[in-house]
Amino acid sequence: FVPMKEGPSRKECHDQFHHRMAGFLAARPEDKILEFGCGFGEIGRQVAQISGASVTGLTMADEEIAGGSERIKRAGLEGRCAMVQGNYHNMPFEDQTFDKVFGVYTLKYSADLTTAIAEMARVLKPGGRFVSYEILVSNTFDASNKQHKFYVDNISHSTCMPPLWPAQAMRDAAAKAGLVAREEVDLCSAPQEGAWYSCFERTGIHAVLSSSIVLRLVKLAEALHILPRSFADFFDYCIVHPTTDFVNAGRLGIVSGSVMMVWEKPC
Repeated sequence: FVPMKEGPSRKECHDQFHHRMAGFLAARPEDKILEFGCGFGEIGRQVAQISGASVTGLTMADEEIAGGSERIKRAGLEGRCAMVQGNYHNMPFEDQTFDKVFGVYTLKYSADLTTAIAEMARVLKPGGRFVSYEILVSNTFDASNKQHKFYVDNISHSTCMPPLWPAQAMRDAAAKAGLVAREEVDLCSAPQEGAWYSCFERTGIHAVLSSSIVLRLVKLAEALHILPRSFADFFDYCIVHPTTDFVNAGRLGIVSGSVMMVWEKPC
């Protein structure tokens, strides 16, 4: 999820996000940058192209190593970008290897935030920056509120993720790792920006998936053998949820998907 402005295309909004990430990193041509939990390394390649920095992408998946390496070759970035296989809770890098470290929507998969962020601090050079952009539970979440808990739990269950981390847990883990907070900005807070979940609203996806009529039609199609057995369960648990939960939780302000958090490692 990136800020969606009125007017620009989705691709243009993503391009703007890449430039903003390079800016929050303060990326320079001489920098060695790590993108952890990078998937196919798209954002890292964009940061490399924008800033001239060298970017290493870390991921666990064989397919992403192969696919990311092929994309690096096609982009002509073989001299400045590389893919490395590994777990960001125990990274295959020496201490103080990178000038900047960043991750986008990846710490949501961690069950041990303290260890993960301690690893970021370990491989970061003194004076370097750690930047994180995550889906987080906000300070307004009330665990005793059944509606709040329903939406937040569904997001994790439907996406097979551990429970979402509270924003304060990020701050606490970074402080424990010795990092100093420099900036925390909600990229969607400006008046001209759409909400982080607005892609589901603008396309009408949220309205369609929220309709009980649509779910009943899917169940009917399954009963008539037009759709395969158990498709209605899949549709409800993996498509309706978490999509509608992202929007509903976002509207309540209990989950945020657009906060850029920046820390520095003291010299």
